[in-house]
Amino acid sequence: MSERLAAAEERAGALRKELEEVGRALARLPDPPEPLTAGELAARARSGRSRRASTPIPAAPADPAPGTIAAARADLAAGRRSAVDLVEEALDRARAGRHLGAFLKLREEEALAEARRLTGSPEAKGQGESGGAALLGVPLSVKDIVEVAGMTTTSGSRFPHEAARSAPAWRRLSEAGAILLGKNNLQEFAFGVSGDNPTFGRTRNPHDPARIPGGSSSGSAVAVATGMGYGSVGTDTGGSIRIPASLNGVLGLKPSYGAVSRAGVTPLSWSLDHVGPIARSAGDIGRLFEVLSGWPTGPAPRATGPRPLAGVRVGVPLDFFYTDLIREAREAADGIVAALVRLGAECVEVRIPEVELSGVCRNVLAFAEAAVVHRERLAARPEDISEDVRRLLEVGTVLSAADLLAALRGRRVVADAFERLFEDVDVLVAPSAPAGAPRAGEPLATAEDIRPGLIRLVGPFNFAGLPALSVPAGFDALGMPLGAQLVGAPGRDFSVIRLAAWLEAGGATPMRQPPVEPPR
Repeated sequence: MSERLAAAEERAGALRKELEEVGRALARLPDPPEPLTAGELAARARSGRSRRASTPIPAAPADPAPGTIAAARADLAAGRRSAVDLVEEALDRARAGRHLGAFLKLREEEALAEARRLTGSPEAKGQGESGGAALLGVPLSVKDIVEVAGMTTTSGSRFPHEAARSAPAWRRLSEAGAILLGKNNLQEFAFGVSGDNPTFGRTRNPHDPARIPGGSSSGSAVAVATGMGYGSVGTDTGGSIRIPASLNGVLGLKPSYGAVSRAGVTPLSWSLDHVGPIARSAGDIGRLFEVLSGWPTGPAPRATGPRPLAGVRVGVPLDFFYTDLIREAREAADGIVAALVRLGAECVEVRIPEVELSGVCRNVLAFAEAAVVHRERLAARPEDISEDVRRLLEVGTVLSAADLLAALRGRRVVADAFERLFEDVDVLVAPSAPAGAPRAGEPLATAEDIRPGLIRLVGPFNFAGLPALSVPAGFDALGMPLGAQLVGAPGRDFSVIRLAAWLEAGGATPMRQPPVEPPR
């Protein structure tokens, strides 16, 4: 047996040992569960969207802040700024911040040409805020895992390919009038959380370039945080939108499973992958998600009185999500809960013991599916895959069908537990990360290794397919951003976004735009 195969077998054996606890938990149930498929997760989201929410969330007052899509669209419609102005400003910031490594490809000439064609055209002025005009003239970026017709897709790897057509995710944004500024840097094959890429270089956290930005949608979050465009499209398999959103101080939504098409997006793990937006306001997240998903926001009840969230029940899952945190991360999440309570919501402590099963089951699914996705590359050119990623893929090649089925049965137990929980509460609040961004190559402040530590609090919601939105919630002792997650029942993405808008309106989501120039 080769040394590499022996290492993969050893890692797979460790996973199987952890799966033994899943087996014991399943054996204690009176009705042993069947595996939960990805198709069933998507069906739960569709069903949840069609049902009336138990506590409808009213719309928050809208007051577009500078630097948001809403403010840019208002300026464009009033003629105060042009699409050329928006694109030039974003490009200037992208050029000044090249040292941050946010972009693999800037469409400088192409984006400006598109902006010039739009500027002065009848459709650029006086348009409404929905439909084809929702993003007219707004520069955005996409993670370089999303296909754009005529551009190379690298997936952060040494296996680039030319895209013949655009992924539906970008096509929808383009049809809504968005201008593509460029394609963002990412972790290789989106398989990691640090933001380091051995082929294209490390993405750096703009709040402190010596620290990691999180990943795998590292470039997307850095671009949004620094004003290199007004939003970006990322992907999230185990936290890859919410982790960098949290560590860079912006908002990132992992939608309900299946809400946004994954077609034309390089897969990592089909049953865990999600496509979603990163932006600087809840309103912008809602606008981008509406376009990406094709789901209409629908009517929202009118807010009345000083307690607009009266009747909303906020679950606080202390038994898993509030353990092994730095003090500031706990305080940041507590602050979000307190802000919701001030708006009239009721705080309820909840327990989800089943979530303890999610970590090993999610890893088994991710490793096994990723090994299938990349089996030809792994067989033909293993030397062109970085060592860290190759080792994870090799583990997937030696996992068995029995391992995979045990993980899928565990998924049903966890997803069903969340489903029961959301019969009693409307939203969960949990920290997005246990600590702020560490220096590159160092562990978290909780002494955890970066990968398991940063996935621990976000991965369960990929596993269960729930909508989870990371919002800025505070800063650690060094001034690095911290986030908190708002998590809803399947299909209740807009409810979560509306709650974030209320937090924003009340000043509970502090945001600090970092500089783009290199430190002197």
